[in-house]
Amino acid sequence: MLKNLKFSGVYHDESVSVHVTLENPADYSLDASALLFSVTVKDKSGGALSPKDVNFYIMDEANHMYNTHCLPAPSDEGCIEDNEPAYRPGWLIVTDFKPDFLYQDLRVVFYFKPCQKINVIELNH
Repeated sequence: MLKNLKFSGVYHDESVSVHVTLENPADYSLDASALLFSVTVKDKSGGALSPKDVNFYIMDEANHMYNTHCLPAPSDEGCIEDNEPAYRPGWLIVTDFKPDFLYQDLRVVFYFKPCQKINVIELNH
């Protein structure tokens, strides 16, 4: 199942840094049919940005894009593993799982409003 795979990706440029990781929706009390990513977005000075500054989409291998919804990340939960440093997402992006998603080349696309720029994050597992 897709939720058991560790998909993640990072994007960096001169104005923004974005880190996304596929999460298990059950860990966040969401329906199992959700496709959920934790997200951290920082501006060039390292400061956290607001969800108002970025729109996220899921893109499959056929370059079809799907809308997502942004949720605040729980402040007391993080994705912490014994041998890894603590990772605290800024927020969560979620969309309904669709059977037409093609996952061989799953990507997260984001529109960074301050720069009016669309960027693609390749996901690896």
